[in-house]
Amino acid sequence: MEYDVERWINGTMHAHPLLASVVVEFSNWGVTLFGVLAVGLWLLSPPGDTRWKRACTSGLAAAAVGLLTNQVISHLWERARPYEAHAAIVPLLPRSSDPSFPSDHATAALSIAFGVYFVSRRTGWFFLAFAAVVASSRVLAGMHYPTDVLASLGISAAAGYLCANVLMRPVLAPLIRLAAALTDSVLGRVAHLAPVRRTLLDARVRSVVVAVVCVAIAVRIVAGMWANLLDEMELAVLVAWLAVTVLAVRLSAMRYWPATAG
Repeated sequence: MEYDVERWINGTMHAHPLLASVVVEFSNWGVTLFGVLAVGLWLLSPPGDTRWKRACTSGLAAAAVGLLTNQVISHLWERARPYEAHAAIVPLLPRSSDPSFPSDHATAALSIAFGVYFVSRRTGWFFLAFAAVVASSRVLAGMHYPTDVLASLGISAAAGYLCANVLMRPVLAPLIRLAAALTDSVLGRVAHLAPVRRTLLDARVRSVVVAVVCVAIAVRIVAGMWANLLDEMELAVLVAWLAVTVLAVRLSAMRYWPATAG
């Protein structure tokens, strides 16, 4: 049954080049971007405020716990990748010989997201939505079965809860205070620089920056797949990206930095 689902997904991906290219980009860069976003929570955290610092630390620690758990599970059951078990599955990405169950990419992204979510719900929802796309891309790319990602979901939720609610006070909080003592003075001075202050405090500037980045990504997609843009699936992908752009611009306009900037 699961093979039939994976074969249908794989066939659909190969039939729609634009959708496949988007999936490949998310699979290749999604986890890296997640790490950058998590660190960005610390860098954008106002000096003296620990909420986003705790979210950052919880997310990164949860990723470490989740990936360590994956290693233990994969040694107990070395499940073959879909393309190794079935010749009909042709992956969109370079082949890997690592076990299929659970998915390391999905676990890393989802663990960071849950680690953030259990500290800051509003910020966490954004991370969870993005993580869901990254995790799904691993199945769409033919690298994992759906159950591999579902297992990652359970592992990640447990890892996020553990780091945010169990390990935070006795283990992570002292580390946060130590690191914050070293970084807050530097971040405070940077935050008072005029260009940085304008970017942080001016919602219009933030929105324009986000809009430019999103449009640049759309232009790259269109330029790479111009011949296939009239296909229904390709148009649906562009419409979906337009919706993501609108949401990102609106989120970027939200006030999140104190008016005093430190």
